[in-house]
Amino acid sequence: MIARMTFCGLMLGVAAILGCGSSGPTTYPVTGNVTYKGEPIETGSVVFDPVGGAGISGMGGIQNGKLTAEVPAGEMILRFSSMKSTDKKDEYGELITESLIPDKYNANSEIRKTISADGPNELDIKLE
Repeated sequence: MIARMTFCGLMLGVAAILGCGSSGPTTYPVTGNVTYKGEPIETGSVVFDPVGGAGISGMGGIQNGKLTAEVPAGEMILRFSSMKSTDKKDEYGELITESLIPDKYNANSEIRKTISADGPNELDIKLE
């Protein structure tokens, strides 16, 4: 539950920063592969937060271990998320989800990558 709230908070923050308009910061394509314990992450997301907190965050998706994102240039902390539903329900009858990725790769992540305006920005991330 805490992981879901952390993830939702991060997504709302990114949405608030990026807004709905077409104008915004210049972003650069980021692609690559993401595995956890040697297996491709089936479905997930990654948030790129600027180191030091100053600047614009970026966000991308993960499908079948393939990462695609549009991110501003600079040194970023990467925060990964992947959720699955359980057979359990909460007090409102909703299915409970749990994180497949530990907090050390999400809220407590120390994974840093520099996104270059000159590209290419091809990442190979192995989470263990």
